[in-house]
Amino acid sequence: MFPRIGLPFLSLLVLAPIACAAMTPGAWIEEYCADCHDADSKKGGLDLTALPWELDNRTHFDEWVKVVDLVAKGEMPPKKKARPEAKAQEAFLASIGNELRAFQGRRQAETGRTVLRRLNRNEYERTMQDLLGISASLARLLPEETPAHGFDTVAEGLRLSQLQIEKYLEAADVAIDAALEFGPEPERSSKRFFFKDEKGVRANLDKPETAEADDKSGRKHRHLLRELPDGAVVYFNEGYPSADVRQFSAKTAGTYRIRVSGYGYQSKGLPIPMRVYHDNYREKQLLGWFEMPPDAPRVVEFTATLPDRINLRIEPSETGVDEKGQNVYNISANEFTGAGLALQWVEVEGPLVEQWPPASMKALFGDTPLTKIDEKKKNKGDKRAYELTPADPRADAKAAIERFATRAFRRPLEPGEADRFVKLTTDELDAGRPFLDATRVGFRAVLTAPQFLLFAERPGKLDDYALGSRLSYFLWGTMPDDTLLGVAASGKLSEPATLRAQVERMLQSPKAGAFVQSFTAQWLDLRNIDATTPDARLYPEFDERLRVSMVQETEAFFTELLSKNLPVTNFIQSDFAMLNSRLAAHYQIDGIDGETIRKVALPADSLRGGILTQASILKVSANGTTTSPVLRGIWVMKRLLGQPPSPPPQNTGTIEPDTRGATTVREQLAKHRSMETCAGCHNVIDPPGFALEQFDVIGGYRERYRSQGKGDTVTVPNTRSKRKYVKLGPPVDSTGALPDGRTFTGIRDFKKLLLENSDQVLTALAKNLVTYSTGAPVSFADRPAIESIVAKTKQQGGGVRTLIAEVVASPIFQTK
Repeated sequence: MFPRIGLPFLSLLVLAPIACAAMTPGAWIEEYCADCHDADSKKGGLDLTALPWELDNRTHFDEWVKVVDLVAKGEMPPKKKARPEAKAQEAFLASIGNELRAFQGRRQAETGRTVLRRLNRNEYERTMQDLLGISASLARLLPEETPAHGFDTVAEGLRLSQLQIEKYLEAADVAIDAALEFGPEPERSSKRFFFKDEKGVRANLDKPETAEADDKSGRKHRHLLRELPDGAVVYFNEGYPSADVRQFSAKTAGTYRIRVSGYGYQSKGLPIPMRVYHDNYREKQLLGWFEMPPDAPRVVEFTATLPDRINLRIEPSETGVDEKGQNVYNISANEFTGAGLALQWVEVEGPLVEQWPPASMKALFGDTPLTKIDEKKKNKGDKRAYELTPADPRADAKAAIERFATRAFRRPLEPGEADRFVKLTTDELDAGRPFLDATRVGFRAVLTAPQFLLFAERPGKLDDYALGSRLSYFLWGTMPDDTLLGVAASGKLSEPATLRAQVERMLQSPKAGAFVQSFTAQWLDLRNIDATTPDARLYPEFDERLRVSMVQETEAFFTELLSKNLPVTNFIQSDFAMLNSRLAAHYQIDGIDGETIRKVALPADSLRGGILTQASILKVSANGTTTSPVLRGIWVMKRLLGQPPSPPPQNTGTIEPDTRGATTVREQLAKHRSMETCAGCHNVIDPPGFALEQFDVIGGYRERYRSQGKGDTVTVPNTRSKRKYVKLGPPVDSTGALPDGRTFTGIRDFKKLLLENSDQVLTALAKNLVTYSTGAPVSFADRPAIESIVAKTKQQGGGVRTLIAEVVASPIFQTK
């Protein structure tokens, strides 16, 4: 009956026939697929006549899923070929799909969806900080993760290696050292440092200027700073000399309150941005940036965690060049007319200590007595202020280890589970080791035990403790708190009302910020924000403040949708944006002042709104020089729509950017798309990228491409950067057509087309949340559960918060 179907496919004949077409699945494939997908043609690398129905072979299973998906999306059979009746196609998909789901469902019931996984490096750091009550940075000590299916929470990418075990031992020692504090309470101080008193400042200001070169140095001396009558010192340059506060050095690592007084000088009524760093002269870290008003001092205040032996550094932005393009290297600072930052003083208070001895000591030793040492009885050189004084070392050690292991394992201990950790400690005591050294061995063993590093989940429905851990690491990225563990202990956590109440409580906690930061960084590729550096010749307006604000905007946007439970459709188009002054200037939106990100209503005809037009998204989906409709199209398909395109065939070639302004990327793509092997995929991939061509590599709106060769010279808009001019090349063409024939003339039209089928965005987000939260990708057997989550979310208005609650309430979340 089927002369062209080989033996491997005969097993399909046992499937139920497609009644309405009087045809089995085997006959259906022979009729509609075999012409292109046999041993001779093998289009797309697929030979269905030789594809075995061996579902326990993952490769073969995935190939059959691919067949079902291509038929379901209407891509196969091709439009030019004979196509089946709708009922016949539905019956075919149901016949094969049911078999695939049933097989995979049985497997998942036996072993679970999620394989055994460990804490990733960021979860490990936050867990150790909460468990021990410390602030030590530990993630940097561990190897970087290998994300799987887009996330570093997926078990497939979280294997254990010998190197990782060694690094966990190292990190455990660092963490325990940070928790042990027997010294006196750090002295809290508050001191104000004046910039005019800095040695480097005085040397620059007091040394007389010279018109002729010094005979010894061979250089003239120029004043690079200006001292004002109110005691302020004006810094004109963004780099050297920077405003280093060398009078201050953090002697003790900890949290400090920092205040800075300053204002914009000669800035023509405009504020001057000020960046504050901590700096050890090898590397510096941005603590924040602030807008300092013109002429009138502003005192900014913030808290920061500082390492020990660290200094502060302050640098201005948008300063150092006058109307003629001259700087203070050409003109004395006393004669310079350009803008500068006038700084008066810095005040540092700290370290800010909540209690002493710190909570970390109790986290380790519980109720073991901690006694203050009599200064008269201390040996010379002993810097301790406290000591452990156990009444019964063996009993106290056992109690401390068992208590610590219970918290570390995030559940009650099983009988005898802590015995081996206790024995390690008591063996040390029996050998004559001090109590502290002996218990340290036990603590270290607990922190490197599988029960701590791995998620203990058994196949089937999760018990309340495992459910509590999964929920906590989903929404907080760290261990459950006492409240959540208490609900788990009551046995009521899995009750729908109780579980929903815990979701609400946890989303309202500041800890939920870790979820927003981690999830958006991975789902939207924000972690790649520094992967490229925009070419300064083409994009001189790009700076550190814009880069930082880009990420803050997207995180704040997600937070706004989450906290207000706004519909998922806002990811496509919203009537508001989360902006500060730097972003507003970049987007050419007037009337926004200050460095704080806040909600801003957008005009009805605004190009912005949603995530597609946010600068962070436009930057991570481009390189530092040019944009590519292909790369951006793939980003939209994969991240927003959840439809990642197939990888390109080998040896298809790539498009090289032309920054000379001779050709546009669209002209180059037209040649590329003319090849038959490329056209099919590019007809799907390219349209979203064409719509986004209205935006450059840093998310700025454009009507023409920027050029390093040919083009008209124009002023860079909305910037006070030192390089004020760029060249404009050919015009941008942002028109296009979707595969179904619907056309658009730019990003506004394209968003409207996406909103017509917004369910695909909701479904894609649901899949990503399930993958992120459960540690396993969405399988073919999981699709009905995803459809149920999406349907229930839509019934309640389609809110982001509702979607998260429905993910947690679903069986897919509550089972291994």
